[in-house]
Amino acid sequence: MRRGITKLQAIALMIIMVAAIALTVTFGLNSQLYSTGPSTSTHQFDQAPARASYVIDFMGRNVTIPENVTRIVAIGPGALRLVCYLKAVDLLVGVEESEIKWGFVGRDYAMAYGEAFESLQIIGPGGPGKPPNPELILQAKPDLIIMSRAYAEMYDPDRLESETKAKVVVVDYGEAGYLDVDGLAKALRMLGLVLNRSERAEELIRYVNSIVEDLSTRTEKIAERPKVYVGAISYRGPQPFTTTQVAFPPLKLLHTPSIADKYSDKPGVLFWSFETILLEQPDVVFIDQGNLATVLSDFGKDPSKYLQLKAFRDGNVYGIIPYNYYHTNVATALANAYYMGKVLYPKSFEGVDPEKKADEIFTVFVGKPIYQLYKEGYGGFRNLSGLFKVP
Repeated sequence: MRRGITKLQAIALMIIMVAAIALTVTFGLNSQLYSTGPSTSTHQFDQAPARASYVIDFMGRNVTIPENVTRIVAIGPGALRLVCYLKAVDLLVGVEESEIKWGFVGRDYAMAYGEAFESLQIIGPGGPGKPPNPELILQAKPDLIIMSRAYAEMYDPDRLESETKAKVVVVDYGEAGYLDVDGLAKALRMLGLVLNRSERAEELIRYVNSIVEDLSTRTEKIAERPKVYVGAISYRGPQPFTTTQVAFPPLKLLHTPSIADKYSDKPGVLFWSFETILLEQPDVVFIDQGNLATVLSDFGKDPSKYLQLKAFRDGNVYGIIPYNYYHTNVATALANAYYMGKVLYPKSFEGVDPEKKADEIFTVFVGKPIYQLYKEGYGGFRNLSGLFKVP
């Protein structure tokens, strides 16, 4: 019997051990480089993440993503809009009935892709406060359901996952009617990741940031600002002239307060009195043209009330495009900001054509210049003073 090992065997054993260690180190490095686990910080989405096998969605749920997502549906306010912004319409296999019944005008994504929606299977009623229909979703056989947070708060996403046999990821990009740039970026990054549209997500995020920076550069150092009021803001149906919004997003992008801002310490829709507006006497008035007919009807009943406002007497009443329709139309809000900036600070926006700028923004977001459709539907950017005249 041999005792110990030969010198040659010892050398061979050392070679094997070195090779094993090298292989272990290499595998460890590769695991770090290509990991689909927590090290990607997929729940933060502050930077462009690598392709991952799971995400932590906006309800804090750990969702395993199918390896090859080819069939999706989007349910709830704002969910389908984000899919369209990411140019992932080709993945859709169903659509909410409301997206068809409402028509397309007023929702930027639907104005661009509405015809494509008409050929898709109906997956539920859609609309605010309407719960999803798991039976109809199941018939569409999606790999992935993109669910707005508003829906997830009234219908358990885990329950929907169990009922439809499809993964559910919850998304959110801020409060409806507001422009949360950071929230939008995080939502786009998460969906870009799960839909294999990360490059598109980063392109859109860069563009939004460039718009925000441009608007800020043009207006942040302006010393004298006019008193501004934005009336008849769209909110759950027709609204009168006295319905406004504290911290109106396009004005915030222009570093310009509304006369209503000091009357509330938190952002939101504000229902206030005509008497208070008279007391404030805004220099410039903007009206959400989604509710223009309501304002004109009220004006017809008592023109003298409105003509007590200097802005109406001086012809400084302007129309903007409604941007709050089944959550925030981000592209429309940005387009409004350029028009309002042009009206309020013409020198700072010299050379800017708001209509052309709007079409540039729409083309980046939804692939088509749809400003003309907005103009046909609502009247577009215009001075409304001619409509507020006493016969």
